[in-house]
Amino acid sequence: MNKFVLTILLAFTSQGAMAEVLSCTPNQSTYNCLVCNCYFETRGESQDGKVAVAKTVLSRITLPEFPNTVCRVVFQSSQFSWTSDSNSNRLNATTDDDKEALYDCKKATETALHEGANGLIYFYNPHKATPRWARKTTSCGRVGQHAFSVPKGENCPKYLGSNPVHSQKTKSSNGGVAK
Repeated sequence: MNKFVLTILLAFTSQGAMAEVLSCTPNQSTYNCLVCNCYFETRGESQDGKVAVAKTVLSRITLPEFPNTVCRVVFQSSQFSWTSDSNSNRLNATTDDDKEALYDCKKATETALHEGANGLIYFYNPHKATPRWARKTTSCGRVGQHAFSVPKGENCPKYLGSNPVHSQKTKSSNGGVAK
């Protein structure tokens, strides 16, 4: 094999080795289901937007009208378009942007799991759709492109994304200085 072909082969192999691949199916762990949902629902959103979407899934498992596991909520029929579109549900982060989005979703998932559900039940992108069910909810505000809401009569959480008070307590309990 000549040197040029060997160089191309090594470059291709090393690029593939650096790709992160995750199969996004209902049979994954809670963590993986949240990461997959974050990745496909929130690309281009802020970290708080990613956390808010994850907390929406966590909040749903506490209600009787939704399935009682994260993966069942994520893959419930007609809830998240990426689970039923014709595209592959295989997360294949090969570009720098894809890898950054995946990293951000992992951090958002860790934050949401650590802080827990916050009562947000619904979200949608008002630039892409105006679902009928949105009229039966109380709007809690927007983070990036997504509008978040709760059932009518329920209170909105103080923080849609990560809770800075909770984060400061965590830093302080780990030896950091809380502000």
